[in-house]
Amino acid sequence: MKNSLKYIKNIFKVLIWPIVFTIGSFLINYIFVAIFNSKEKGTMNDTEFMKYISTIEYQEKLSNYINSKTIFIVLITALIFIPILYKVFKKYRTKSNFKLKNIAIPIALGISISLIYNIILFQLNNFLNFTNIFEVSSIPIIIQIICSGILGPILEELVFRGIVYNKLKKFNKKKVAIILTSLIFALFHNNIINAIYAFGVSLILIYLYEKYKTLKAPILMHIALNTTIILMLNLITKNFIIFNLYLLIVSIIILLVLKIYLKKDV
Repeated sequence: MKNSLKYIKNIFKVLIWPIVFTIGSFLINYIFVAIFNSKEKGTMNDTEFMKYISTIEYQEKLSNYINSKTIFIVLITALIFIPILYKVFKKYRTKSNFKLKNIAIPIALGISISLIYNIILFQLNNFLNFTNIFEVSSIPIIIQIICSGILGPILEELVFRGIVYNKLKKFNKKKVAIILTSLIFALFHNNIINAIYAFGVSLILIYLYEKYKTLKAPILMHIALNTTIILMLNLITKNFIIFNLYLLIVSIIILLVLKIYLKKDV
């Protein structure tokens, strides 16, 4: 009984980091919502404003406002959390064997996995008619890349592979820590399809982290993953089915080459 309570207590100490990060991100976002609301309310009384909030006009205005402030929201989140998360992760750092020649490996893995997954999902969408999976953001592509393509992966790797995984390893076998970390990472995604994808990706990110003994490798792969998705959603349309199939074949070839290279790589 005591061991079970101790284990639950340790799990809570692990979960507190992604929870705090999620809540903190939400609160930063809500500050901007509050600023928007104060401007929109104007001379309206509370009853009038509550009715206005339920309108499509309000939702569209709010969405456009938050999109226009995305860069500031993410930068503030990064400035607050990166130093805090890095300070916690710092004690888990070990001597790294990650060299300049190794940079291509996580980047190629990220691009390949992202292309394969998203092209397959794109083709399945034509048959199964998934909804809200291939929404193209109205945020300028360069801001998407900075926020979701670069800063997002850095923050997530610090939280999940840097802190959550290392803390779980302290009171679990490595295999159990890998599975638990990937499950926790999956649970913080917004739908079942993304969660399954996130679970699989997390296994590879942890593999890279263990292989090279540094967060640089999973961060590079994560950046490549997210940036590829952003570019695909912005640049590929349903008229490029043949092009998509070509990319799928190329991606499979890249993965086979990577498999051979990783066996030889030190």
